[in-house]
Amino acid sequence: MNGPRPRTLEEKRRALLRLRLRHRQEEVLAQRGTSPAAPAPDSDQQGASPLVPLKSTGTRPPLFLVHAVGGSVAPYVALAALLGDDQPVYALEDPALGGGPAEARSLPDIAAAYLAAVREVCPRGPLRLGGWSAGGAVALDMARQDGDVEVVLVLDTGIPDAPSTPRDDELHAWFDADVAEMGAGLDEAELTERYQVFAGNVRAFLRYQPPRVDARVVLLHTDEHSEPGYVERWRALADVVRVVPGDHYTMLRNPHIEALAEAMRDELSEVDAR
Repeated sequence: MNGPRPRTLEEKRRALLRLRLRHRQEEVLAQRGTSPAAPAPDSDQQGASPLVPLKSTGTRPPLFLVHAVGGSVAPYVALAALLGDDQPVYALEDPALGGGPAEARSLPDIAAAYLAAVREVCPRGPLRLGGWSAGGAVALDMARQDGDVEVVLVLDTGIPDAPSTPRDDELHAWFDADVAEMGAGLDEAELTERYQVFAGNVRAFLRYQPPRVDARVVLLHTDEHSEPGYVERWRALADVVRVVPGDHYTMLRNPHIEALAEAMRDELSEVDAR
């Protein structure tokens, strides 16, 4: 691999994801014509694409999962392995984590960029989308813009009471809490980079009000978000509301991740049967 050798745990993780991306894209290109469910990325666009193949094999329609406010797709790695041997899973990582500019963007702008990346590799047929936390809101707006989406799996996504602009001290406090919950070992340079990504995504999310979309929307939320106001707001937008164990972070970890994966498999199978 060209360039400086990764030193920290976070740098090694990102280098591994990039290497996996290149290898999985090569696998998918080799499968063209034999597995219509697997997208075939344009090799000329590999460096710029936010897509990270987590599991490229399988004949079922692929599932595309959007990152949360932190920008990383690492929370989806274990989940992808539990969604079934025949289920391809691709994730969308914030390009700013790979050295791209951390530009101020609206959530619909983020959704438009990610939708273009998905449609570049999967130009025909209905899509299956999802996302954890703010990623669920981006996936919803991708569905709104595309108009040909079968299902959106929304994983414990909040709905802002009204558009708002957080203060810098609030953003720093939320970022510190998020880093602590994620258990990421980051040095000062990485923390600075991650904060810019986090702050931009939080600002975009808090200015956004999710719409009702022409797709089957499934909310999978934790007990932490079982308050009546949260559920009622989502009932106006979602076709299915299900409770899964854990809290906002532990739902993606053992032992709760198995139940989340089972619920997602059930809902994808329900779409297959329609």
